[in-house]
Amino acid sequence: MDVTRSLLEQILGDLKGRKNFRLRGRTLNREYDELDVFAGVDDASLAAFSPTDEGEAEAFVLWSRAAEEAFAADGALTRPLPIVWGGSRNELQLAFARHGLTIRIEVEAAPREGYDESGTLVLSPRSGRESCDLGRLLVAFAELEARGVIALARAGMTQSSGWESVGERERDEQQTAVFWHDQSHDGFDALGQLGSQLHLYWRGDEGLVAEVLARAGLSVERPSSPQVAIAVAGDGGAPPAIETYAEALAANPAAPRRARKSRAPAGPFAELHRYRAPGGPKPVQRLVFDRGGEGLAVAQVSDRRGGPTHALCRIDAATGAVTRIFAPLSTVSSTCGGCAFLVDGRLVFSFYDFLPDPRPGHVTPAARVLVWEPDGDAVHELGAHPISHVCNVSLSSVDAAGEQVAVVTATGVAILEVGPPGAKTWRELARIGGDAVDVYPIAALSPDGRRVAWTADGAEETRCVERAGGRVAWKVNFFPGHRGGRATRALLFDPRGEHLLALCLRSLYGPERDGKIEVEEERRLQCYAVSDGRRALAELEAATLGLTCLAWHPDGKRLAIGTVDGEVALLAYPGGERLASQKVFAKGSVTAVTFDRAGGRLAAGSEKGEIAVVAVGAAGG
Repeated sequence: MDVTRSLLEQILGDLKGRKNFRLRGRTLNREYDELDVFAGVDDASLAAFSPTDEGEAEAFVLWSRAAEEAFAADGALTRPLPIVWGGSRNELQLAFARHGLTIRIEVEAAPREGYDESGTLVLSPRSGRESCDLGRLLVAFAELEARGVIALARAGMTQSSGWESVGERERDEQQTAVFWHDQSHDGFDALGQLGSQLHLYWRGDEGLVAEVLARAGLSVERPSSPQVAIAVAGDGGAPPAIETYAEALAANPAAPRRARKSRAPAGPFAELHRYRAPGGPKPVQRLVFDRGGEGLAVAQVSDRRGGPTHALCRIDAATGAVTRIFAPLSTVSSTCGGCAFLVDGRLVFSFYDFLPDPRPGHVTPAARVLVWEPDGDAVHELGAHPISHVCNVSLSSVDAAGEQVAVVTATGVAILEVGPPGAKTWRELARIGGDAVDVYPIAALSPDGRRVAWTADGAEETRCVERAGGRVAWKVNFFPGHRGGRATRALLFDPRGEHLLALCLRSLYGPERDGKIEVEEERRLQCYAVSDGRRALAELEAATLGLTCLAWHPDGKRLAIGTVDGEVALLAYPGGERLASQKVFAKGSVTAVTFDRAGGRLAAGSEKGEIAVVAVGAAGG
């Protein structure tokens, strides 16, 4: 079999996954793909190239521009192709073997950040001609399938999950079946050879299974009873002649070139500091300057590669060095539900957590509200409020005077009175709204503390409620007539308490291409007059198309927005005139923005875990 570029693309296409949707506007790697492919990376940039920063998925493969030339004009592979990968070695090895290709795949001792495993892979012009034990086993399984046997390669992580996979395929419980699982796949070496016996779990006609395995060239040890696995081993022949990664690199020499120096982004905002967030390349969810401006509270969230090490930290605003870690009480808690610095310098925050439940196998989700007092470095838990089992927002906002805090609970929004330093509990002033709205509830407290806006991510209805008496002043539907996906990502009042702003996201479905429905996301602010709930500020809404986050300047006359393209823009309020803008992040969208108390500095966080602090100065003043 000839090894060609089209065959490689077919294998990688299968690994990327055939999901139903993909996000419009991304050329190679899509939000819903399971594998990022970086083909022909510039050799001079290869050492600094970060798949975590450049991609979206849990796995990746990449090769250099020099290695790209291993393919001839007709697509045939003419010399060994050196590939770097991250993800699952077993999955990659099996994907190539299914197409009759023997590869050399090695695992690094320490995986790259953000990936379960990583290492190197060599696809050789000989890969289609060399045989290995894994390939022989797959040939046997293909024959068994043709003869009515359920034969599953790498079925689940364990024996029990393998039998679940069999159950999903069976016609009846007597149908002959055989499989091996992911853990036992580790018995195959870098070339797909068996270094020891591989145990195959089976039921039914073991004689048929053993006969086909032996005919494929494998050594078979038949079981003594139905409770004993079939053991297979290789034939002990010479290993496949696939080049090592070092040999493949030597066969694809790249002309040495000097890497270009990265330039600071040009624009009206002078860059002061740039660093990685404490949790590495995880999206920055919340970012708040402390009252003195020397520190930042940073919360990050999980991405497809896992969660951050710490849910909430305080860092030095100039260096990014961690100065305080705020740890949840429970080991299963991982989401910061909100954080805000009070006027006296204390930090109030919440974590998604669980309350003890006497019922076996049950848990009660809760928002634990805590306060950190810098004087004495003390943390007090103020209370635990039950919430929806899928809520990741609890602490919602603080009033302008720093005297009241809104917390989402399972029975509406609790308004807490900020207690004095050292207080172990804060008095509940009111409970607004009744039963929680759907899931992912979000609330906002007006600057004067008199009103609460309450909705849920994707809810049909948003309410503006008077805190005194709990009267619903008005209701509104953010998405009237929209049939596609929808979400409300933020809810906040303007500094004067005259308008309610909602960051709304709509999914617009396009045509189907390559088996996937293309999806375009529309993001914009929607503004409503607090007095009567009427739609308002059309110019501001138009100016914020594509935003991902926003923050008010302390003067109340400007606001900063972040975009999906890594840009930060300063807009006039309420007119929406663009006063200044700058691309702050080369990769990834802006996910959080915040001003210091004086309004002279702005900090921005990205979906790639990067933080930049810039001087706003007179820009847009």
